[in-house]
This record gives sequence, C-alpha cells and structure tokens, in this order.
Amino acid sequence: MGIGLIIPAYNEEETIQEVVKTAKKSKIFEEIIVVSDGSKDNTVEYALECEVKVIALPKNYGKGAAMEIGVNNIKSEILFFLDGDLINLREGHISKLVEPLLKEGVDMSCGLFENGRGHTDFAQRLTPYLTGQRALRRELIKECDDLSDAKFGAELALTKIAIEQEWKVRRVILPELSHRIKEDKMGLIKGFYARIKMYWQVFRYFRKNKLSYNSINRMIR
Repeated sequence: MGIGLIIPAYNEEETIQEVVKTAKKSKIFEEIIVVSDGSKDNTVEYALECEVKVIALPKNYGKGAAMEIGVNNIKSEILFFLDGDLINLREGHISKLVEPLLKEGVDMSCGLFENGRGHTDFAQRLTPYLTGQRALRRELIKECDDLSDAKFGAELALTKIAIEQEWKVRRVILPELSHRIKEDKMGLIKGFYARIKMYWQVFRYFRKNKLSYNSINRMIR
C-alpha cells in the first residue's frame, strides 16, 4: 500500500529542507510533493535541492488549496501531510503516525505535539483538530469537497467529515516535536496579525458549518 507525502509550505526556507530530508530518510514514502503556496523566499529552491517534486503556485491561495493541489498530483493510497515549518522532526514521528493505518485499520491519524515548546504544546491541547500532521486513506479525502475553500480551516474540514461519516480516528502523540510560530517567521506585530487572520478563517468555517467545539475536540482526543 503506497504512501505519499504532501507538504504545504508558505515561506518556510528555514525548515523545509530539514522536513524533507527527514521524510526521505524514513524510507516510508513512495512519493513526496512540496506545494509552495506562493512563497516569496527560497522555499522552492531549497525544496528542489532535496530532489523531490515541487509545485510552485503563482500566488498564495491558502493552505487548503495547497493541500488539495498536492492530493491531485499524487497517486498513493495513503496520504500523509506534514507542515513545512516543523522543528525536530524525526523518522520515528513519521512511522508512529502512519502505523495505526497500516496495522490497526484506522481511517485517519492525527499527530499532536508534546514536550516540544510550551506555547505550541498548549495550542494543540486547546485546538487538536487543527494539527497539520495527519495520515489518512485516499478514498476518504474525496468526501471533503470544501478543502480548498476552508483555507486555514482545512484540517477542521477533514475532522468535520470524519465525524459525519464516523471515521475511525486515532490521536498520536509526537514527543519533542514543534514548529515555528508566525511570530518567529514574521516578527511580533506581523505574526500576531497573521495569527488573528488564521483563527478568523477557522472561526468562519466553524460558524458556516455550525460545528460543535466539544464534538470536534472529542473526535481528536
């Protein structure tokens, strides 16, 4: 059963090579695609240096669109998503996240940070449904027809479908893994406003689909 990795990335020149190189070392993936969502830095060039397929979008369409484009350009039966800004990614994290699908018949696994950085650990405990580290069966993602429109709510859109169709979902703890927050990338002020924009897109998806915070959280926990 083939496994394909999709890495949506926007201005991730600081971390993209570490993420891709670790993924390649795991030897789990038959395909790896980096989808640069209109990056203005060296994300595309650095990803290409890792000798993987790179799709460079001409402008920033949003995370959901980048994920969907990756799905449309990969053939594997299991789809694996990793964020491009991860810090301290290890091969063990990758194998641990896909194992429930291969050995336990799980439909989707969701990776949550633990003992990485205090603020990123806290954010994932508060909103585990937003984790970008996931593995799921290809046929299931076809049911999510609003992935692109959801933008930063893309992972929430997947969780919504999982609830509606009663997928078997497994939470997987990824110890000592973290990621660069927006304030790290853009500075305090710009990062803060980018964070507000992200959470607004998530809130808008919540409101549009009349979702219950408790039911969404229970699905991941």
